[in-house]
Amino acid sequence: MRKYQTGLPLLAALLLAACSAPSVHRQAPPADIEVVRGPTSIVGGNAKGEQDITVRTPHLAFAISLGEAEGQKGALVDLALVENGLFGADRVASLDFVPGEGELRLVDARILEHKPERLVIELTREWNGNTLISRYEVARDDAGIRLSSRLQTPARETLFAGYRLLRNEPGSHGSPSYNEVPRMVHTHWTAAQLQNELGILYESDDLRRPHKPDQKSEFNAWLNAGSLGSLLADKEMYAGAGRAELGLLELTPLTAGFEAQLQELRQRWSRGEKVYLSANPVLRGPRQNTGKLYAYTPKGRLTADYASAAAKGHSFLSFGPEVFPITTNFGGTAAPFSESQVEFRSEVGLARAEVWLDGKQVAGWSINGAKWFRTGVPVPPNHTWMQWVVEDRNGNRAYSNPIWIK
Repeated sequence: MRKYQTGLPLLAALLLAACSAPSVHRQAPPADIEVVRGPTSIVGGNAKGEQDITVRTPHLAFAISLGEAEGQKGALVDLALVENGLFGADRVASLDFVPGEGELRLVDARILEHKPERLVIELTREWNGNTLISRYEVARDDAGIRLSSRLQTPARETLFAGYRLLRNEPGSHGSPSYNEVPRMVHTHWTAAQLQNELGILYESDDLRRPHKPDQKSEFNAWLNAGSLGSLLADKEMYAGAGRAELGLLELTPLTAGFEAQLQELRQRWSRGEKVYLSANPVLRGPRQNTGKLYAYTPKGRLTADYASAAAKGHSFLSFGPEVFPITTNFGGTAAPFSESQVEFRSEVGLARAEVWLDGKQVAGWSINGAKWFRTGVPVPPNHTWMQWVVEDRNGNRAYSNPIWIK
C-alpha cells in the first residue's frame, strides 16, 4: 500500500512513485492501467495542478483533483471515453460524493492497489468533524468505475447524501435509444447475468436521497462508461465497440427476495421512477433459481450496447421463458389506444400470461403448452405503466420491464 499526504510540504512528491510511464501517444489508450501525475492530458480537462492524477485504461481516462481546486479536492473532475481509437474530449465537470452541506477537506490520498489489470485509489477527507473514506476502483477489462464512500462515524441526523454527476453536456440517459422494435429478431437480444450489486438498475446524475441515522453510512455507485461490470453471458461479449454512453447507477446489494423487490419496483414505477429489473447471482426467482437479463442489442453482442439498453429498461428478466416486444420496446413509451404486442417463447411449453397496469393485474389467460405464442392488448389512457409476465409449464417466469404510457 502506498500513502501520500496532501496539504503538506511533501505534496510535490504526491503519487510520484506510483505513477507508471504514460503511453507514447497521449490520446491513445494504453494496453493496461496507467496512473499519470500532473496536468491531465484529457482534451478540455480541468485538472491542471501538478498534484492532480490521471488514470488511463483501455476504455476510458479520468482525472482526480488533488491540488489547486478548492472545494473539489478528491473529486473526479475530467473523464474521456475512447472514440475511434483515441480518447475523446472531456465529458465531466465533476463527479463526487456529497454528504450534505459543508466543505470536504482532503487529508490523505493512497493507492491501495496498482496492477496492470486493477487499480484502487482511496481518499480520506474531513467533513463537519467527521471522516469520509472514498474509493475509486477500476478494472482493465471493464469500461466503468466502482465508487464507494463511507462515514467513519454514523451521522446523528438525516443526511441528504449520495453521488452526483455534473456533465459538460446534458446526458441522453432519459431518452430511450430504441423506443420501437422495427421487427422481432431473436438474435437481437443478449442474455447475461451481472456479477455485481446492481440489484435494481437506477440511472441518475443525482443519486442523493435522505439517509436516516439508523441506516449504514455507506454509499456505492457504478459509473457506466460502456459496461455494467463483469457479465456472465451465454455467448461471447465484445468490448471496444458500440456507442458508449456515460451513466451513473446506484449499487444496492439485495436485502430481500425477488417478490419483495418486484413489489418495490412496481411502486416506484407508479411514481414515474425510471428504475429497472436486473439479474445477478444473488437474485433468485420464486422457485429459487437465478435469472438472466435479456437486453436489446440489435447491433450485436457489444458490452456498451448491452449496458445502454439495460440501463434504459430495454430488457426483460427471465427465470426460464422469454418475452419479446413486437411494437413498443420495454422501457419505451407507448401512446394511449395503440397496441402493445409481444411474443412468448419456452422450450418446455408456455402455461399462462399476465398483463399488469399500475401495480394491478388487469388481464390473464392460459396457454396450453405452446412453445411459441404471440398476442397483444390495447394501451389504455390515463395510466403510467404496463408490464408483461409469462410463466412456463415448470412454473418459471419472465418479467418485462415497464412500458411507459404517455
